[in-house]
Amino acid sequence: KVRGDVYDAIKAKRDEELSSKVPVDIEVTLPDGKTLVENKEGVKYQAWRTTPFDVAATISRGLADNSNVARVTYTAYVSDYDPAEDGMEAADSLADAMGELEIDDVGEKSKMTMLWDMTRALVGSVSKIEFLKFQDDQDARTTFWHSSAHVLGEALERLYGSRLTIGPPLAGGFYYDSYMGDSNAGGALKEDDYKPVETMVAKIIKEKQKFERLVVTKEEALEMFTGNPFKEQIISTKVPDGTRTTVYRCGDLVDLCRGPHLPNTGRIKAFAATNHSATNWLGDTENDSLQRMYGISFPDKKMLKAWKENQEKVSTFFLI
Repeated sequence: KVRGDVYDAIKAKRDEELSSKVPVDIEVTLPDGKTLVENKEGVKYQAWRTTPFDVAATISRGLADNSNVARVTYTAYVSDYDPAEDGMEAADSLADAMGELEIDDVGEKSKMTMLWDMTRALVGSVSKIEFLKFQDDQDARTTFWHSSAHVLGEALERLYGSRLTIGPPLAGGFYYDSYMGDSNAGGALKEDDYKPVETMVAKIIKEKQKFERLVVTKEEALEMFTGNPFKEQIISTKVPDGTRTTVYRCGDLVDLCRGPHLPNTGRIKAFAATNHSATNWLGDTENDSLQRMYGISFPDKKMLKAWKENQEKVSTFFLI
């Protein structure tokens, strides 16, 4: 509750900052070269107002509903947009974990090309916008599994009161590390926990919780995560003094994160807890023991069924 109250107070400050921004008209160019300037009702696209979801919906609602994330290349930012003020120059707290797991970054692209939440307002004219779907693009799958990791983290918090650490996407799935107390005193995950976690995740999915991005200062972030020494350490070491970073909220969960994320948890149609293990904070055996839960998720239940069948075939192969 305290974390949520702090979030709401900071959001009120950011909303006040946003109210001073000037919503100037912008153009958005599609991959085929067609340029759009307004929606189907003739309402002009504007910086600080129009989102990639709005642009996709101009083409078709199906495209908007099935796109996980946008890849945008800005022609230029509007004059009152500052990437540093918007938390865009912050270090990625998951970079180390994703690097160790050989997750590809968005690639060698222009500094003006980036992944952008479907529901986040654009901040300038766009020379190319792509709407990325789970089936077609690795960045879309990474975004999908990153959001799924947040849902897993929310479930672990709700069920066990876990102190969350990091929850990165993997090449095929995701995990979340959390502190559940002394493993010798019962603070350890077991297979019996899979079903309760899956049931809680199903509830969170059904709630269609929105993923909300919020820019915070280092001091605000430390206040928000007071009581979680793991998040406090990340903020203290990864966020330089006098700079801003970002958090995302879905439901009760607020997590330190650069994003981007799905529009809401309802986009996840199938989830399974797949494995668990013990690890240590920052991989150092002198640090606290953590519990890691792995998961997999898909935008279609048939995909999860096919994935499980494939896993069984692989297991059978190695048993032969």
